[in-house]
Amino acid sequence: MTPTTQVDVARPSGPSPTVTVDARPSRGRVAARIALLIGIVVVVFGLVLPRIVDIDQVLAALGTLTPTQLGVLAVASAVAYVMNAAPIRVLMPALSWPRAVGADLAARAVASTIPGPTDVATRFVLYRQWDLPADTATAAILFAAFFETLSALALPAIASIGVVLGGQASRPTVVLLSALSLAALVLILALLSAIVRSESLARRVGELLDRVATRAWRLVHRTPPHDIVGSVLDIRVRARDTLSRHGALAYAAAVVAKLAWFLVLEVALWTVGVTPEVLPPAVVLAAMAAVALVALLPITPGGIGVTEVAYVGLLTAVAGDDLLDEITAAIVIFRAAQWFAPIPIGWILLVIMRGSHWRELSAPDAGPEGSTA
Repeated sequence: MTPTTQVDVARPSGPSPTVTVDARPSRGRVAARIALLIGIVVVVFGLVLPRIVDIDQVLAALGTLTPTQLGVLAVASAVAYVMNAAPIRVLMPALSWPRAVGADLAARAVASTIPGPTDVATRFVLYRQWDLPADTATAAILFAAFFETLSALALPAIASIGVVLGGQASRPTVVLLSALSLAALVLILALLSAIVRSESLARRVGELLDRVATRAWRLVHRTPPHDIVGSVLDIRVRARDTLSRHGALAYAAAVVAKLAWFLVLEVALWTVGVTPEVLPPAVVLAAMAAVALVALLPITPGGIGVTEVAYVGLLTAVAGDDLLDEITAAIVIFRAAQWFAPIPIGWILLVIMRGSHWRELSAPDAGPEGSTA
């Protein structure tokens, strides 16, 4: 039987309801998740890509990598790993950089292999192990994830600026995508600011979300989330102090993290001989912005499969079919650094950081407050 954790959710006023959080997914769910990931990889790299590219040529391009190129790629990837942890580090100044990076890699590794909101639980367990305040940890986890998602909306505008400054003609579709992304970003940030400032607005937003969630969950015959209105009011209280002091800097750090992965992609292209003269950096960033927006839809775990095919298609459309094999090799390198490598690294770091604390995973505080909301 899978153990559960009882978590008391702090509210601005009134009694504190108890939420049951699944502390350990069943072995069957974990095995199914791993089998799904393996199946997607087999389909994409064993069936889809071989119909598009010459796999022998791709492997040949990968085989030409020199130690210097691998070293540069490793350094660029390490910078991206550090920047991934920058938003949570900004939101929780008491958290050291090594622990912020370690917890971020561990959470991503767990989320890639175990179903459910396991990244949230992993972060919270580690932060509480290091005696960080529960309220601070909860708010930081929430808004770091929120800013990571919103940062994708800033990339199309940055890419459009790069295209204009680089002298390339900006297509109307790119301009439209940038305008829509910026409009959505401004709207979401304005709504968040209004919720923080007005309790009545926060309550109305919570009631709207509650109605939408109730209808949506009924369509799939599931029980809707409990007390969404109270959760929104709780977020408002937590956000007031956190966002007023660190919100803007944390969002900027999330955008910089996205740009750090753009640097890794540029290095991957360079290692296989696709130079900036062939694929201008602004065009690569525009493709990355489009893929980031597509990845917001949870089509597959970690975007595996969908992301690779989208990158290859977008970049080849600009560079030409003659560089299809080289671009595919670069995307394989990039996704290995971005998605695959953090899995073993994160699990190793988690074992090291947990140390003798593994038995505490089912202790009363082994889940974030209000995580189900």
